[in-house]
Amino acid sequence: MTLTEHEERTDPYPRKCYLPFILYPPGMHRTTGGKEWLESHIDMHQDGGDFVLYIGVPFCRTRCKSCPYFASLLPENDSRGREERYVDALVRDLRHWASYRKFGTGRIRTIFIGGGTGSILRTSSLRRLVDTVHELFEVADDAEFTLEGNARDFDDEKIEYVAQSKINRLSLGVQSFQPEILGVIGSPHAAEDSARVIRAFQARGFRNIQLDLMYNMPGHTLDIWKRDLETLATLDVPHFTIYLYRIHRDTIQDKLISRGRLSAPKDPEGPMVKAMYREAVEIAEQMGYTMYMVDHFCKPGYENMYNHWNWKVYIDTLAVGPGSYSYFDGYRLGTETDVEKYIDAVEGGDFLISTITDELSPRVERERYVVFALLYYEIEYSFYRDKFGTSFLEDFADELARLERKGLVELTDDRMRLTQLGLIWHTNVILEFFNPSFWNDSDSLNEPNWSLNGVMVEVGAHSREYWLGDRGVTFFPAAPDADPTLATA
Repeated sequence: MTLTEHEERTDPYPRKCYLPFILYPPGMHRTTGGKEWLESHIDMHQDGGDFVLYIGVPFCRTRCKSCPYFASLLPENDSRGREERYVDALVRDLRHWASYRKFGTGRIRTIFIGGGTGSILRTSSLRRLVDTVHELFEVADDAEFTLEGNARDFDDEKIEYVAQSKINRLSLGVQSFQPEILGVIGSPHAAEDSARVIRAFQARGFRNIQLDLMYNMPGHTLDIWKRDLETLATLDVPHFTIYLYRIHRDTIQDKLISRGRLSAPKDPEGPMVKAMYREAVEIAEQMGYTMYMVDHFCKPGYENMYNHWNWKVYIDTLAVGPGSYSYFDGYRLGTETDVEKYIDAVEGGDFLISTITDELSPRVERERYVVFALLYYEIEYSFYRDKFGTSFLEDFADELARLERKGLVELTDDRMRLTQLGLIWHTNVILEFFNPSFWNDSDSLNEPNWSLNGVMVEVGAHSREYWLGDRGVTFFPAAPDADPTLATA
């Protein structure tokens, strides 16, 4: 059915894809060798450039009921001393990476301590990590240093340390301010914890705080969501994100729903969920926020710089710790989720490199940039040419012709920009730039995947036509209800 043939069309694609994050290319395969593989495939003695640093803390107090991320439960008494042993390994691993000229002479533009739960670490452990990073690496004067975590972890000592340390941004997984909703999703903090911690930081002059909120959780209603947004308005934080709640396979929440003990989230394309999204956007605009990238809202000067350098400027990423993914010199490298295996490798003087991609071709490098940059809604032709030495319009002429025909992008003199329809279908637009060889990749389902890489692999295991339809078709009948396992994964 083409544009001239259809009269009942509503959608540019046969079904909508929902992804909270993009990882590209998704398919990775097992490897061994660690340091040996690294030194035989990458010139670690080259002069360093700008890069971002991610430090993974793979511990949580409890597991949220639909969490797709890898996490190891760490009790508060920690009678086995796991935290100290793990931080010892992180410090040793960071020192090992810094011993190579590539990173030892490079410059860190932004740092992110995440997880798991970055804030779960004791104050002394956080201090040790912060001091180690600044001892070993050159850190840009204007570097953003984010600590991600949960309000439950912050006592007065930790708040005081963070507020006066080189950590200058806090990211809190609030999810909701309503106790009944937090109980349903299994969050570890009490409803009042988030506001208490935010106000304690603000009282110490620490302003750069961002919050994660979720919508369409089981039992969520528009009225409850409005109460969350009203609470947000009273806290005067400069950045927040909203995430569509997803039921991930084989999680506690998935099992409760399948047994009929919990109601499933509403259809994300249904009227209530669309109203939730509209409400968030409207209230954000009224409060002076701008949605500067997909589902990310900030006041002027408070954009997420970790995402900026990773995805918009597109520089190398060194990620340290179990369950993390690095990217540099044309390879994605993954460190598996086994904490003890990671510690053993580091103590033995090795790196734990568990999965890799094939070396990216120049074409895939360009695709990877476009896939990430489109989270900011546009591609600047001059920046693309400066980065790759080629023309964006020529490199992706076929893709752009399809997208323009569907009314999803507009091409101006200096950039490609998503239209309003393109914003609604932004993940599908991004999938248009996937390399043809990455579709129908069911083999990668059998490789080690963790966190959201597994979701990306599931998307790529389908055919291109499953998500995007035939290349010759412009419009499609209304999409079916959201796939409960993939569309909401």
